Amino acid sequence: MSVTAPTEEIEAIIARTALKYDLLPYQSKAFAQSQPARLGAIAQLFGLDVAPLATARVLELGCASGGNIIPHALRYPDATFVGVDLARTQVAAGRSRIARLGLTNVEIRCQSFTEIGDELGSFDYIICHGVYSWVPAAVQDAIFKIIRARLSPVGIACISYNVLPGWRMLQPLRDAFLLEVPDHIDSLGRVARARELLTFLSSATPDTGPYGNMLRIWAERLSTLPDDYLAHEFLEEMNHPSTVRDFAANASHNGLGFLAECELASMILENYGAEVAQQVRARSGNDLVGSEQYLDLLSGRTFRQTLLIANERMPTVNRALRPESIDRLHFLTQAGMNLDRDGDKYLITDVCGRTLSTDSSAVAEGLARLFERFPSSSSLDDCAGAIPEEEREAGRGLLLDALYRMTLVGMVTLSSEPIHAGSVGEYPKAIALARTDASDGGQSTTNIRHETIAIDPATRAILPAMDGTLDHVALARLLEGEALSGRLSFSRDGNIVTDEVSLRDIAQEHIPTLLARMASAGLLEDNINLII
Repeated sequence: MSVTAPTEEIEAIIARTALKYDLLPYQSKAFAQSQPARLGAIAQLFGLDVAPLATARVLELGCASGGNIIPHALRYPDATFVGVDLARTQVAAGRSRIARLGLTNVEIRCQSFTEIGDELGSFDYIICHGVYSWVPAAVQDAIFKIIRARLSPVGIACISYNVLPGWRMLQPLRDAFLLEVPDHIDSLGRVARARELLTFLSSATPDTGPYGNMLRIWAERLSTLPDDYLAHEFLEEMNHPSTVRDFAANASHNGLGFLAECELASMILENYGAEVAQQVRARSGNDLVGSEQYLDLLSGRTFRQTLLIANERMPTVNRALRPESIDRLHFLTQAGMNLDRDGDKYLITDVCGRTLSTDSSAVAEGLARLFERFPSSSSLDDCAGAIPEEEREAGRGLLLDALYRMTLVGMVTLSSEPIHAGSVGEYPKAIALARTDASDGGQSTTNIRHETIAIDPATRAILPAMDGTLDHVALARLLEGEALSGRLSFSRDGNIVTDEVSLRDIAQEHIPTLLARMASAGLLEDNINLII
């Protein structure tokens, strides 16, 4: 039997949580897996209609300073984006960024989820990332109710949450922090105390078994993660992991059905081996949520990003996937895809070591085109265009089958919308968001694929000026000027270079490399206003 906390107590908890986020804001950035084009593609894979992003309405619950929706607002000026967050510092930062970018199609509201009503209207995509597990049960229920009330007839929602039983492996760490780190000191002080405690525990523990290994592994892992992650993952007043079964049941109770996971490959039972797939189907009675629960038991997964739709749409979901399910979608690969030939066989390998083999030259040529177009997406027609005309009709079907298999194992990501990254060109032009973020001194930005990209000092020096009016020579002069002023430094053979002639040479040498990196990172757009 569960006991519901009084409304006053819930609001007090929410207020305390908001204050902690104000004192140590959570890094507000893009979450590639939650982008609407990805959610829409998965829904289309299962036979559902989705709203085109060009005119969609998108809501994010717990948007922080809008790092996950502002990039979309720039890319889709005729779409509407609304973010809601209770942290005043974050909301103010987001509104300031929106104003600097001159956006009118995105709004960030400072309010509690429990205060959201009909005034917001309906939305085609609703995102709630990094919130559900860290709020009281009544607020979790409010999240479901908001989603159900605000979803359009073709709406899709995405909620992330910590997962049981896998998260139990991290509970001892949270317990240790809450026992020994005082709650009355400021957030940065608490993080520092937690780091110091973990350093001591991991080095002093005599345990050589699972507990000691957990301490040592997490001491190493947390040393590379930012303070805001440690604070909000391990030091929050609330952190309530959930089984996928309970999550799906609560969603269903509020009129929402379990559609899929953002990480589509994690749902494909055959990826775990034929024998495991057979056992899971038998043990779960071939029930989707039951199968997902077994996969959590097998994998120890600690985090999920689940897609939900209105219950009344569930009977229209087609789970009989086949290659034709993806023929109208767009395909994205990651950097580092390799295509090698071994006799009559072609071997495709990604950076995670996943492989696909084929003896079809048509498939190899189509996939080579896919890889060449990185970081842009490709349609089936884009890929098939590389196949010789006399082989194209037969090769197209083989290529579609290969792309389907690559999708199911996670070598390819689906998008409902095309993604076109620009090339270097004579007058290279960076996307507006990257120029603004670099001008503000940002350490990172969001690329055309909705991925977070780090900005190194040399790139930061020239990005703000890359509006398509400067050629490579002018950009090299700009880089040289930054070095001469002392705002940027270059070294050779371990020594800082200071003389003007050498700096000019280094700047000229660096520009092609910097521009190529920006193009590969998806930070450029084609400059249609070419200077003659």
